[in-house]
Amino acid sequence: MGSISTAMLIQRLAWPLSFLLSAGWAAAQAAPVVPPAGPAAPAATPPGATPAAPATATPLEPKLPEVSDPMLEDPAPPTRVLSTWRDTLAMLRRDSTNLRATRARIQQADAQARVALAPALPDLRADAGITHHLLTGEQAGIGTVPDPRTTWNAQLGLRVPLLARSSWYERETALEAVNVAKLDAVEVQRQEIATVANAIVTVVTAERLAEVSRVSLRTALSTLELNKRRAALGAASAVDVLRTEQEVSASRAQVVAADESLARAREALGVALGSTDPWGVAPQIRLDTLTADARMVCRPENRIEARPDVKASEAGLRLTERTVKSVDYLYWPTVDAVSNLTYWSHERTSPNNEYLTWTIGGVLSFPIYDGGARSGTREVNRAELALARERLTETKRRANVEVAQALRSVRVAEANLRVSAKSREIARETARLTRIAYLNGSGTSFDLVDAAQRLRQTELDFAIQEFEVVRAQIAALLSLATCSV
Repeated sequence: MGSISTAMLIQRLAWPLSFLLSAGWAAAQAAPVVPPAGPAAPAATPPGATPAAPATATPLEPKLPEVSDPMLEDPAPPTRVLSTWRDTLAMLRRDSTNLRATRARIQQADAQARVALAPALPDLRADAGITHHLLTGEQAGIGTVPDPRTTWNAQLGLRVPLLARSSWYERETALEAVNVAKLDAVEVQRQEIATVANAIVTVVTAERLAEVSRVSLRTALSTLELNKRRAALGAASAVDVLRTEQEVSASRAQVVAADESLARAREALGVALGSTDPWGVAPQIRLDTLTADARMVCRPENRIEARPDVKASEAGLRLTERTVKSVDYLYWPTVDAVSNLTYWSHERTSPNNEYLTWTIGGVLSFPIYDGGARSGTREVNRAELALARERLTETKRRANVEVAQALRSVRVAEANLRVSAKSREIARETARLTRIAYLNGSGTSFDLVDAAQRLRQTELDFAIQEFEVVRAQIAALLSLATCSV
């Protein structure tokens, strides 16, 4: 037998050494192999039965090298953490600018309704005046006139509207405006809950994506370490190492992007809660129960007309119809009863030569011509009424489409999740078999990198689709519901 050169010996031993190196070849990681005592007797086969085919052994995947990297550390924890759904509602009530704005608009509408009532109620006022004559004259037998040169009086006046149909109609219109403001507040509450629930799902999704991206980076670093060891033994080329380094760079970029998305998601949740700090989500808030938690404050409706935005739009239409009719009452006359109690500084200056006078009377006011202001106001209100009708039609149309899309989104999200789960399963098995083939010398580094890329994408896609189901379920619930925060 001829001698074997050193180069040939290294070439023959390169793959076994690299495989042992990648597998860890430590005695603690390898189970002891017990030699069989002898060939096992074949099992008896019933008459007429076909002998069973031997089971195909599943190839075992060697363990990848352990790696460490600063980017594998968990992202920084949030400044504040949302612990329970009740805390979420409490923060919304206290800190939500939109909810505070709706409460302010309701108070404003109540105040305007009180202002509208004022012209229909009695009016009591006190007046006082002083008069000093700068130019005087002389009158025979009297002397200087007027005398006295300075006079003053104080008057207490009462006006009681007896016929003020326009004022009472405006009062009813103002009360309808209060109802519109309250319905708008209910719609804002529905939107706020939807915003916060969506922000919670986004934060949990971003946390999951950040975790998945680090798992992909760890796998890429392990593959890179394996290729470096193979290259050192001559079983891999520099191209193999460069390909895996490119995969590591792509994984690092994915980690950076995932961390930034997580930071933005936490900031968005803080804004939704009325805070300037980024907020995280505690493990106690489980997404699988988030829909049930939303049902605590949201009541599902069974018809589109019960949606808060549709009801608010219908109330706005009724309010606009009243403004058109209110112009007609501007042509009505008004009747007021008036009474004045006056004290004079000198009895000679009073009508009855006494210090005190008291009068009672009535005032009839009939508007005849105002330059066309009333007719112009009616045309403006009619145009606004046409716009209100179109807004109601658009609101109903949009609500119908949103409800249909929300219900369909649940089915689509569930179907996408099933497809994504199957794709992830295939990608995992493909990546595992590709690594085995590569370790056995029958695969290429291109196959290894390509399988790792596909696995990373399917893992990210599955994480997204998993939470999209929850997001779609919450959106379907809130698309036709009335909420109270």
